[in-house]
Amino acid sequence: MAGTSKSLKAGSVVFKAGDSADGMYLVRRGELVVYFEQAGKEVILARIPEGGMVGEMALFDRMPRSASVKASSDAEITHISMDDFSRLMKQIPKWFVGLMGALSSRLRTTNDRLKSIEASGGVLPPPAHGAAAKPYHNTLRILNTMELLWHRDGVKDGKDWNLQRKIVEGELTEIFGDPAQKVKTLLDLLCAEGVLTAKQDSYRAVILSMPNRAALSQFAKFVTSFTKSNPNLRELPDAIPHIMKILVKMEGKAPYDQFTVTIEELQDAGKTAGLDCANWGNYIPAFQGFGEIIKPTKTSSESGLGLRVTKGDVATLAKHLSVFQKLSQNQLD
Repeated sequence: MAGTSKSLKAGSVVFKAGDSADGMYLVRRGELVVYFEQAGKEVILARIPEGGMVGEMALFDRMPRSASVKASSDAEITHISMDDFSRLMKQIPKWFVGLMGALSSRLRTTNDRLKSIEASGGVLPPPAHGAAAKPYHNTLRILNTMELLWHRDGVKDGKDWNLQRKIVEGELTEIFGDPAQKVKTLLDLLCAEGVLTAKQDSYRAVILSMPNRAALSQFAKFVTSFTKSNPNLRELPDAIPHIMKILVKMEGKAPYDQFTVTIEELQDAGKTAGLDCANWGNYIPAFQGFGEIIKPTKTSSESGLGLRVTKGDVATLAKHLSVFQKLSQNQLD
C-alpha cells in the first residue's frame, strides 16, 4: 500500500478544522475521532475504528478541513497524499469502489448527526467552516468526483474518454444526495459549453465523452482559484465574458507574447459588436483576481485604465468564465 505510516499517542491531533487539505488517512490500528470545537467544548461527529478512513473529502473538493481529527487511543495511521491517490487509482479500482461507498455513508451519517445536534439544541460547527461560507463548494465536489469516476470507469476511444451518462448521474445522485435534476442540469451545462460532449452508442445509450481528460480538473481548479480571489462574486456580470471574447480575438492578432489594451479600445470593439459597454471601466478591477494571464494596468489613455494580457491561455480562461457564468445563472453554487 502506498503512503506514509506514523504512530500516534492518544490525544494527538491529525489535523484541525480550517487546515489545508493534504490527502486522506487510513487507520491501521487504534481509533480516531472526528470532532469540532465550539465555546471550549468538543462535539464528536464520528469515530473511525481500525480499518477505517478519514479526510477522504480532500480528494473530492480540495477544500480546507471542515472538522478536526485526533487519536482517541494510541494508533497507527497511513497518510495517502493526493499524488499517492492518483497512482492508486490506476492500480486498485476495487479500493476506489470501497472509498465511494464509504464517502456516501459518511456524508449521510454526518448529516444525520448534525441534524440530531441541532434538534437537541446543541452547538453546530462555526459558520466559517460551513458550506454557506464556500461558494460553489457542492459543485466543486461534484466536478472532482466526476473526474474520479472517469478514472475508474472511463473507456478510451481514440483520444476521447467515454462514460455512460446514466452511470455518472446515478453515482453522483447517490453519493451527494442532490436532486437528480440538479445533476442533470450540471451535465447539460458542461456539454453545452464543450467541457463534455454527448453522443449515442450502438445501443442508443447516451455517452458522455471527455476529449481532454484534464478538462474537468482544469475547470475545477479555476473555480477554486477564482472563488478564493473573489469570495463575494457569486454572479458574473455579463460585461466580463464580453470583454474576454474581445481579448481572445485580440490575442490572435497580437505580435508579441504580451500586449496591453485600453478600456477605450475594448469599448470600441464592444460598440462594433453592438454591445452596451459604457460602464465596462467599472469591471477592470475585477480582473485583479484572474491570475497571471490578465491583469489591470495603468495606460496613457484618457481613462488611464487597461489590461495587460499574456498570450497562451486567454481562450481557456474565457471558456472557464463562460461556464462559471452559466453555473451562477442556473443557481448551481
